[in-house]
This record gives sequence, structure tokens and C-alpha cells, in this order.
Amino acid sequence: MTAFRPIRDAIASVDREVAVVLLSIPLVMTTLWYFGRPDFYHARIAPHVPPDAPFGYLYPFMYFSLSCVVLRSVVPLLLVRFVLRRRPRDYGWHPRGTFEYWWGYLGLFVLVIPFVVYASTLPSFLDRYPFCSEAIRDNRVQIADFVVSQLFYGLIFLSGESYWRGFVAFGLERRFGYAGILVMVIPYCMSHYGKPVAETYGSILAGIVLGFLALRHRSFWLGVAVHWAVAMLMDVLAIARRGIEVVW
Repeated sequence: MTAFRPIRDAIASVDREVAVVLLSIPLVMTTLWYFGRPDFYHARIAPHVPPDAPFGYLYPFMYFSLSCVVLRSVVPLLLVRFVLRRRPRDYGWHPRGTFEYWWGYLGLFVLVIPFVVYASTLPSFLDRYPFCSEAIRDNRVQIADFVVSQLFYGLIFLSGESYWRGFVAFGLERRFGYAGILVMVIPYCMSHYGKPVAETYGSILAGIVLGFLALRHRSFWLGVAVHWAVAMLMDVLAIARRGIEVVW
């Protein structure tokens, strides 16, 4: 048994919260990639959905959005409550202090606008956006479809911020302090693979800044607002650049 003592001691020395947080990352990302994307919906679920279902053409996007919420918000909250025995407020869910650093988030949003406007002129951007592609039919988008898709888009950013800047950043902070942000930003950047290269590189800086602000005022909620606002701006610019008709 002495031969296994180094392994046993190494396992015993691992911080429980850090282990849960870090192990959740590959599990959450892998599950979302294989079972939470629109491809899975089309292959396994769509055949069982009535073709005339209201907003049925948006269901693949809705499925992806709700998958993000379950895997990146609900699952971490269950881990917080039943495994780590902590409170959601310990991971940024509490609204108190949300507006303490509002100027930092506003500055970040203003700083990003010129880059988004420039990016909207690039073919790589227009190939990817608007993200609400399911809402566009015959080069037209209904206002109702756009609003519904943006609401579900917002859920994606709620889940993303609650996970990366909430569960992961706060979960690593108690052991690593602000250095935990650098750990968080690695898989966060990798989650952007497949998007335009400028956006992927930009996620590194955005992830660090948003992580710092969240830890400073103990809340990720304004990060949700900024992220969602930037995303809606990107969709609006893409719709305008591609000449997509907006109809009532």
C-alpha cells in the first residue's frame, strides 16, 4: 500500500471546490457539444415535432439555448447546493452590488462598438451572423421572430456568464485569487472556436475583464447585460449589411 501513498496524498491535497469546478468544465463542454446543439435537435428530436408547430423553425435555436441554461446554470447551481454546500450568492448570483461598477461595463461596451462595426464589414463575420439565422426566411425576418430569438439568445449569455464568470471564476477565487481568472479564460476562449478569429481572440480580453469586474463587485449580472447587448448589436449590423428585409 505504501506504493500508492503518493497518489493518495496527492488526491487528498486537492481542494474539493477546485476539483468540482475544473472537472465540470470538460463535462459541461463535451455534453453541450454532442447533445445540446441544433445538430442533435435536427437528428434526434425534430422528427417527432409537428411540422406546423408555432415558431417550429426556431426550435433548434431554442433547444440550444435551453441546453445551455440546463448545463451551464442549473447543473452548477445543483453542484453548489448539494455537493459544495454553498449558496448561489457565493458564485455571483446575488443582485446586490450589481451596479457598483456600472461604469466599467459601460466603458467596455463603448470600447467594443468600433470593433464590432468594423467586423460587420468582413465576409467571415457575415458568414456567421446574424446568429438568429433560423429566424431568417427568404431573406426576410419577422419582428416577432427576431424578438423571440433574441430573448432565447439572452438566455445563452445568462448561462455563459453565470458559468464562466460565476461558477468557475468564483469557484477558483478562494484557492487562487484573481489568478483563477486566467484559468477560466482558457476554456472560455476555446468555447469560441469556430467563430470569426477576431472574436475568438477578443474573448480572451473580454473574459479577463468581465471576470475581474465580477469578482470585484461579487456579481456577474452586468456581464450578462453587456454580452447580450453586444450580441444584439452584431445581429442588427449583420442584418443591415446583408440587406435582409425586416417586416412586421
